[in-house]
Amino acid sequence: MWCYMYICGVSISILYKYLVLPNNEGEQPKWKPTLYPVIYKGMVIVPISSKNALHIHHWIFYLSVLCVSPVVYIHPTFLGFSTGLTFQGLTYNDRFKIVCDNPYNNTNDLHTYKQTIKR
Repeated sequence: MWCYMYICGVSISILYKYLVLPNNEGEQPKWKPTLYPVIYKGMVIVPISSKNALHIHHWIFYLSVLCVSPVVYIHPTFLGFSTGLTFQGLTYNDRFKIVCDNPYNNTNDLHTYKQTIKR
């Protein structure tokens, strides 16, 4: 039963990859909400200065889930999902580019987003 649930999780991660994640590195996800100052167009990007930000790639998050799984119980379906997205994220050429330009700075997108929140 555990193996079946794990395989279901891997299958869901494949579906998630095609429905949500970009096809190539450097592209934006297909689903792109912004929640300042943590999520920018669907990517976890945390500003560290006015010029730079940290891009926490999805594979880093899911790898951390896999790392704590020997100590903390994590449902096999989520383990399978995490395994699939860890491997998928490592296929991008920019997988180790963590520091990026701060996208929250001087963009029309952020201005529009802040105006939407004020309403």
